[in-house]
Amino acid sequence: MAGAAIFERQSIGENVMRISIFRCLLAVILGLLSAGALPMTGYAARTATPADLSTAAPRDTQLPGAVLPSGQLPMRTGEELTVAFADGVTGSFVNQIRRGAAECSRLEPVYRIDCLRRVFKQASGAGLNRPDYASASSELRRLSRTLNGILGKNVDRKAGKAKVGGKSYRAVTRQALRDANRQAARAIEEAATKLLRSAGNSKKRKTHYTRIANAVNSTKKILRS
Repeated sequence: MAGAAIFERQSIGENVMRISIFRCLLAVILGLLSAGALPMTGYAARTATPADLSTAAPRDTQLPGAVLPSGQLPMRTGEELTVAFADGVTGSFVNQIRRGAAECSRLEPVYRIDCLRRVFKQASGAGLNRPDYASASSELRRLSRTLNGILGKNVDRKAGKAKVGGKSYRAVTRQALRDANRQAARAIEEAATKLLRSAGNSKKRKTHYTRIANAVNSTKKILRS
C-alpha cells in the first residue's frame, strides 16, 4: 500500500511538471508571435488570442520591381504615384504642334482654322494621361473647341473641303476670313497665357509648360498670311 501511494505521488508530480513545461513553452511561442518573429501557423495559430493577433507587425506593401530613393519609405497600397515631367513627352507636344502648323500653312488661308483645330486636338493626347501634363492637355482641347466654334459661325457651306493625307478641312467664308483669323489668333494667345500661368511657382513645371506655350503661340503667324 505504501509503495502504491509513493508511485501515485510520483506520477502526479510528473504530470504537474509536464503541464508546467507545456505552459512555459506556450508562453514563449505566444511571445514570439506577438513580436512577429514566428508565422501564425499550426497549433500557435489555433491557440493565439485576438490580442495576440492584433499585435502582429504590419507588412509594408510595395509595387513589384520598384526602386525607392535612399531614405524614402515604401508606399502603402492605394497611394498615388507622382509622375515627373519628361523631355520626351514635352517634345511630343511641341513637335506635333509645329509639324501640324507647318502642314496647315500649305493650305489655302480659308482652311487653316479648321486645320489648327485638328492639330491642337491631336496634340492634346501627347501627355498620355500623365498627371503633370493634365493642364496642358485640357487647355489644348479647350482651344480646339474654341476654334471649332469660330469655324462653325463662319463656315463656307458652298466651298469644297480641302483634303490632305486622308484628312479633310472645312473653309471659312472669304468675307469673314479676316475677322475669323483675328478671333482665332486671340484664342491662341489666351491659351498660351493660360499654359504659362498653370505652371505656378514650380521651376521645372514652368520650363516644360513654357515650351508648349511657345509652340502654341507660334501658330498665330499662319493666320496672318
